[in-house]
Amino acid sequence: MINAVAFLTSSLVVIMAPGPDLALITRLVLTGSPRTAAPAAVGMITAGGVQATLGALGLAALLAARPDLFTAFRWAGAAVLLVWAYQALRSVLRPAALAPAPASSGPEAGADAAAHGRRRAFALGLLCTGSNPKVGIFLMAFLPQFVPAGVPPVPGIAVLACCYLALGLAWLLVWMRLVHRLARHLHSASAQRLANGLTAAVFAVFAVRLALGT
Repeated sequence: MINAVAFLTSSLVVIMAPGPDLALITRLVLTGSPRTAAPAAVGMITAGGVQATLGALGLAALLAARPDLFTAFRWAGAAVLLVWAYQALRSVLRPAALAPAPASSGPEAGADAAAHGRRRAFALGLLCTGSNPKVGIFLMAFLPQFVPAGVPPVPGIAVLACCYLALGLAWLLVWMRLVHRLARHLHSASAQRLANGLTAAVFAVFAVRLALGT
């Protein structure tokens, strides 16, 4: 019972801490809607599941034993975050002009555009979490301490990983709704620039931290 409470409390503290995932979800909601951001959240959780699996299979240990390989992964992740920081900052400095309404091409074209948007959001979420090698290493360091005594480590960690990722998805969905409600008061150009500026700052800070390994 104590282990379960400690696991839930610790997991929520980590999950709810601001980071690149929340910054990306916030930007997608503000530039679209919760429906636009939902595939990104699924992509993030998918990447987390893949990293947890690879960590269990030994990739986390490999990265810990090979500092050069880990550094390469860190710099790749930092580069991705810097690109997103630049894109958000560009939106601040050069607000996009209103695009002309596209010509109607029937329901098929609308469905194709929506499907493309969902795939793009999923890929962004997958890349945001998947490009950070610290996720898998963190999970492999964090989860084993909560495996109950007498439970085999591998299935115990697998169950805890599923619970952790489910909590992560739930928090992202809650955050989307909160941002969406707040977005009603952020329709002005200055508010949008402020939101994009904060997003750029978050991405830039975490890019530097990831590159420096802090």
